[in-house]
Amino acid sequence: MKPRRRRRWARLAKRVASHVILIGACAFALFPIYFIVVTSLSTLPIAGITAHVLVPSPSTITTASYGTVLYHLSPNFLTLLTNSLIFSGSSAAIGLALAAFTGFALSKFNFPGRRTFVYFILLISLFPGVLLVIPFYFMFSSLGLIDTYLGLIIPYSAGAVVFSGILVKNYMDSIPDDIEEAALVDGLSRTQAFFRVLIPLCYPVLGLAAFLAFIGPYTDFALAHVFITSNNLWTLALGIYNINSTDQGAQNYGLVTAFAVVMSLPIVVFYMVFQRYIIGGLTLGAVRG
Repeated sequence: MKPRRRRRWARLAKRVASHVILIGACAFALFPIYFIVVTSLSTLPIAGITAHVLVPSPSTITTASYGTVLYHLSPNFLTLLTNSLIFSGSSAAIGLALAAFTGFALSKFNFPGRRTFVYFILLISLFPGVLLVIPFYFMFSSLGLIDTYLGLIIPYSAGAVVFSGILVKNYMDSIPDDIEEAALVDGLSRTQAFFRVLIPLCYPVLGLAAFLAFIGPYTDFALAHVFITSNNLWTLALGIYNINSTDQGAQNYGLVTAFAVVMSLPIVVFYMVFQRYIIGGLTLGAVRG
């Protein structure tokens, strides 16, 4: 009985230890979110944020910062949100469409230099996008695209194609060629087989690619800060930077965090809507090759 009891206690101890570690990891990961939400309900300056603020009393909670963010900013929050959605939505749509064709060509077509081209794309993806700011600026300045929607959508879309094209290619590699060949035998053209057979099978990785292609432009600051000069074209990233760099933001940290909370809501909605495809892409397409 004693050895059996010892094994039982050992299993119980391992289970308790694993739960304690998981709870600690979750608390560590969720603490920044909790901190941002709590401070967004406070009007204390940065220097006044201490440990007791993390457990606020009901009398110190206020939503004044959210009212300021939504109704009293210049340019107003709706303009910033609209610009960000135009940039990120257009870039994600264009980049995803081009990435689908790129992944299909790299996966299902055997042409000279294909492997070299894949390695070249992978090499490009290793360099940070901020390195392209100067050449993009000189090129678009000569084309008159500075301070325009198109001037940001083009580089954002190009960046989405580089990364998403490899994701789609790896996922399509896991789809047997027999499926496409069966569609061709049934009378479909290669284009019809692509749209009616392969694309539905690639929904998981396309959902993941769309999510990543949307987040990049939505949260980007470097390119937007250089390419956008008019206030009416500012994005949310430029808006929160403007608040944080002023005395108003320095004196009221709750205003900055309230802006961050509201800014994150479209990303949360996007993730909730396409959650099934995003998780499917992370667990399948992103690890196969």
